[in-house]
Amino acid sequence: MGTGHLHARDADDLLELLRAARSEDPGPVLPWGLLEGLVRLVPCGVVLTCRLLDHRDCRTVVVQGALADGTRGVEHADARALEGPYARLRSPVTGGSRGVRALRRALASPFPRPVDGGGPARAEVVTDVPGELVVPLRSPAGPAAHLLLLRTDDEPFPDRDPSLLELARPHLVEVWAAAERRRAGIPRLTAREWEVLALAAAGLVTDEIAAALCIAVGTARKHAEHIREKCGAHSLAEAAARCLPAGSGPLPPGARDGLGPPGR
Repeated sequence: MGTGHLHARDADDLLELLRAARSEDPGPVLPWGLLEGLVRLVPCGVVLTCRLLDHRDCRTVVVQGALADGTRGVEHADARALEGPYARLRSPVTGGSRGVRALRRALASPFPRPVDGGGPARAEVVTDVPGELVVPLRSPAGPAAHLLLLRTDDEPFPDRDPSLLELARPHLVEVWAAAERRRAGIPRLTAREWEVLALAAAGLVTDEIAAALCIAVGTARKHAEHIREKCGAHSLAEAAARCLPAGSGPLPPGARDGLGPPGR
């Protein structure tokens, strides 16, 4: 999807919105300022975002919505509330029949996986339904969410809008992952610190971590010290138990599940 339809200030406005979102309260799914900014940046009637939670025998959907007039709505519901031809949610923002149909389609769509086993999952903005844009938010082995933008008149979005969202999608994944990290109380580590922590969780000692990362042993010790300080832990094992998903292995979580910052 090309960017030839974008307006002159689109990239600047998008970057400003994303920059602000990274420092905002994470919200139920995404920061509120991000949703409200998207309503203005991609003119539409409502922006919805949702995440599906699995709790043993119960599946819960968390839906967060913002209208063009500034109205907000949040709902935590049994996922079965989205089933059937007359499905509705209680919130007037998230519960209209149009929104429920869009949510049901989004949650039923599988996430494409990366073709090479690394990097963000390859998934473009979905434009199958007129007046509806769906942005899948997922990084490999990490949590997933959907962002939906709906027009109230059911008219198709102009080509500029999905192009802008496709440009924004990798950054939206970062904002979503950062929001998850803050909700879980996981500190912000550097990419190198995530690597050290993941290797320690896999059972490597300091000398082995240094060799694996081609760094000095003293540097590895300094990274370990910073990790313990940021996590409030007495050992790397304690820090790993708090911050790493079970079975994450030696790969750095910053590259695998979006909980760490991108880049180095």
